[in-house]
Amino acid sequence: MSAPTLPRHGPDPSPEPAQPAALLAAPHGTVERRDALKLMGASFALAALGGCDEAPEHGHPLHAPARASDNAASAEYATILELDGLARGVLVRTRGGHAVKVEGNPRHPASLGATDIFAEAAVLSLHDPHRSRSIRRGGRPVPPAALEAALASLRSEVTARAGQGLRILTGPVSSPTLAWAISEVLAEFPGARWHQHDPLADDAALEGAMRAFGQPVATVPDMARARAVLCLGADPLGGMAGHLRHARDWASARAAGRPPRLIVAESAPSLSGARADHRIPLHPAGMEPFARAVAAALGAAPPTGDETHPDAPGAASALLAAGPDAVVLAGRGASAAVHALAHAMNARLGSTACRQLPHPLTRPEPMAASLADLAAGMRAGEVSHLLILGANPAYDAPAALGFEAALRRLPFSLHLGFRQDETARLCTWHVPLPHPLEAWGDSRAFDGTPAIRQPATASLSDQARCEVELLAAVRGTPVTARAAVEATWRAAWAGQDFDARWAGALEGGVAGEAPAPLSLPLREDWDRPSPSPPAGLAAVFAPDPGTRGGAEAHEAWLQEMPRPLTKITWGNAALMAPSTLAALGLQPGDEVELELDGRRLLAPCWPLPGHAPDCVTLPLGGGRRAGGPVGERRGFDAYALRPADGAWHAPGLALRPTGRRAPPVTTDSHHRVDAAEALRSVPPGGALPQPGRDASLHRDWPYPGHAWGMAIDLDACIGCNACAVACQAENNVPVVGPLAVSQGREMHWLRVDRYHHGAEENPAASFQPVPCMHCEQAPCEPVCPVNATLHDHEGLNVMVHARCIGTRTCSNNCPYKVRRFNWSDHRRLLDTPARNPEVSLRPRGVMEKCTYCTHRISSARSNAANEGRALRDGEVETACQRACPTRAITFGDINDPDSAVSRAKDSGRHYAMLGQLGTRPRTTYLARVAEDEA
Repeated sequence: MSAPTLPRHGPDPSPEPAQPAALLAAPHGTVERRDALKLMGASFALAALGGCDEAPEHGHPLHAPARASDNAASAEYATILELDGLARGVLVRTRGGHAVKVEGNPRHPASLGATDIFAEAAVLSLHDPHRSRSIRRGGRPVPPAALEAALASLRSEVTARAGQGLRILTGPVSSPTLAWAISEVLAEFPGARWHQHDPLADDAALEGAMRAFGQPVATVPDMARARAVLCLGADPLGGMAGHLRHARDWASARAAGRPPRLIVAESAPSLSGARADHRIPLHPAGMEPFARAVAAALGAAPPTGDETHPDAPGAASALLAAGPDAVVLAGRGASAAVHALAHAMNARLGSTACRQLPHPLTRPEPMAASLADLAAGMRAGEVSHLLILGANPAYDAPAALGFEAALRRLPFSLHLGFRQDETARLCTWHVPLPHPLEAWGDSRAFDGTPAIRQPATASLSDQARCEVELLAAVRGTPVTARAAVEATWRAAWAGQDFDARWAGALEGGVAGEAPAPLSLPLREDWDRPSPSPPAGLAAVFAPDPGTRGGAEAHEAWLQEMPRPLTKITWGNAALMAPSTLAALGLQPGDEVELELDGRRLLAPCWPLPGHAPDCVTLPLGGGRRAGGPVGERRGFDAYALRPADGAWHAPGLALRPTGRRAPPVTTDSHHRVDAAEALRSVPPGGALPQPGRDASLHRDWPYPGHAWGMAIDLDACIGCNACAVACQAENNVPVVGPLAVSQGREMHWLRVDRYHHGAEENPAASFQPVPCMHCEQAPCEPVCPVNATLHDHEGLNVMVHARCIGTRTCSNNCPYKVRRFNWSDHRRLLDTPARNPEVSLRPRGVMEKCTYCTHRISSARSNAANEGRALRDGEVETACQRACPTRAITFGDINDPDSAVSRAKDSGRHYAMLGQLGTRPRTTYLARVAEDEA
């Protein structure tokens, strides 16, 4: 477990909530069995909901489901989930009124049927017993009437001053209905002001667009069309808005034999960098000189005489060769000048592989400056009433801003939030915010496509208010969220058949089309070089791959998910290049004290191959101090060092060893097969030698019906972990906590191995999902003393848990190490509305493993039988296959020569991992296509 964070503003005066001992135990510390059991249920809200605040019984929402269901107790609803204020379309499967699984919506342009780990974890947060359920004043529950009286008093006081002193703080807003509600408040109280805050906002992108075009725009790449992509700190496959769509388009282009040449310049490796054809590690101070050198080579910027970088000519040549099919993207961490240079290069290339669209946010603005303006007003006594809607600035505002101290001074502050988090503790009032799966709303996608959010389940709290309802109460004109959303779209669809459009929007999950692209000329004064930063060690701030900015820190699935490139779980670490670690005389896991502008924190250091030298990446999202035991005190709080302007990197970082050890929990050495045995690669157009069928003393078993198999394309896999979390959500796979993970006892049925190969300082990375192989000649089967693991009539390697006595001989005999021993009894704690009722809960002392989602096979077979037909190819999709944004996983009947999985297995890139052992696995792989110079 990572070291604790040094206090940011002195001790927290609020009392600490009771915490299970196991949750706070060090990875290698002592923990009692009774305490360990408390943690095991964290994968499904840590405890049964019956022990929490009382909530109304679930029932089907009173609106049309997205599609019909064969089971009267189940339904599927099309809705949206937001990330950074932008919508991703999802389908929510419910059973008995409870949401149990999130899938991607194929009709929505931001998902195209795929999900990410954050969408998959939505059902976990929905049923979290630590979410807020009641209205509180000063930390104590009060009846709703008390809130109504307080809002009436606020309205009277603010009206008397024409709105002076009233401030509203929200996250990024793309919702037309919420924007309307805010505008109504501002119109009624002219002196009121609206501020926005998002710790992950890319303010430099907004400023760069203003420099280039004089107005905010969103640059949307077309990864399916692009032939060359230069990323200047951008991560289109993993962290950029619209990443699910970009990943799908990128993989589709590769599958079609038109792979875009991906060139990535970045300080810390990303998912895009891991799959780049050419990756350039750059210190943050070197990003703008490199971008300027490429722009000068393209003729997009005037040469200054000092544009020298060894990789710039090659990048420029690749872009020029692609011509209009080239695109340059700048991302988080790039300066406004770099963003403007990217726009200039796209203009110079005449790029048709990207579009400039109207910004999807209602009011694009530099959010760091907006929050700083609010904090200044609070300190100056200009703010008397503050409404914080869905934001948590007491945690994720830069410590240098002093927001916490300013918030304590306000006479009236109201926090509308999902949890009693750091901000809720400091506010006078706290009002519970409904979960997105419970509430009506609307939002826009990364490309501006609008969609309506409909609840997929009944609310768990009758005191919860959404933002629109609270703002209406402030005005004294109560309205329900559904009525407000309907009013918005009645106005938008004026003159059309509203009922038909409304039903269609709920059914399909899309309420309109993306706006038309803009045609904007480049301004003459766009180029404004940044001042040269000082030399020395620099701090680089980045979203954590699991907890992002911290809002997702309380999701146990995400905490326990190994980070794609570091394999760290349940915390974070100060990441740096191996050469930097060696130069500082440090070993992996050594604790260091980091200091920037007089602010300090403690953190363990950890090497990350491919990281740029002389800089340290500090992942955000750790060190939570409130909100629930799952997320609290996990790792360190990097906001303690972040500059007040919200910069993504800062020079002048000081690093001092403390002489102590605090290694993070990592799965890097768990179960992994040697790369030489696991991975294969071929040049473009190449093929692997296909071995003949191995000899066996056992006769081949006939499969006259179906024979299920899987093929995983390593050329398409980007290591995003969506498959692993989808498997966990689908199959009721529990989390076990940091102590058990450190002992190698994680329960994931599907792991994603990461391999580095090549030069240590800038290696290539490959990912390999590894589920159960479902071997035809399974080594696990003959060694089981009770015949608990066996083959069924369709070739699945199944587990009969009622027979299993936990000898673990099957695991010892498995060369792939894909079986998990259930060390503890999770059944009572997993038996909550969040669990999938189609999958049984396993008792303690049995082996668990991937089942190819056999319950989905049975359901599809039953549907086909009821309709009097045969199963169709593609009708059965495993959870991992359905979630994958790049469609790297193919599943189906290998008895059908025309099935997609049979065609994949006929590819020249096809191979079996450890095939020389003669296990004849049903899960096989397609080799990665790698350029010689990759």
